Amino acid sequence: MPRDITILSPHVYDQLDLAAAAHAVDGSLGVREIDGGDALQVFGVGGVPLLTVYQAAELTEAGELDRLLPDPPSVRLPVFWIDAVAPMGDEGETGVSVALRLALGLEAACIVEDD
Repeated sequence: MPRDITILSPHVYDQLDLAAAAHAVDGSLGVREIDGGDALQVFGVGGVPLLTVYQAAELTEAGELDRLLPDPPSVRLPVFWIDAVAPMGDEGETGVSVALRLALGLEAACIVEDD
């Protein structure tokens, strides 16, 4: 079962943003497109997936955040909703670190489910 991650950003991310975040965590990490370009995946040695980040969707209504998140952070609208998933275990911890670094670079809020 993967760990769900939500990034609420004032900016849309791109492959360069994700690559910069990945390299800030570990210079050996790579980034590739998957699902026909619908997502980007950070991978480690041997191609092991560490984080999958999906395309951003723009939200313009505060009610949408309240509906989608149990305790939404205070963010300025419009905001870009970015879904990501990381595996459980050590690989997932690296993926979460990359997601947090991506959010930092985007001046975004990052919510990591810890189920």
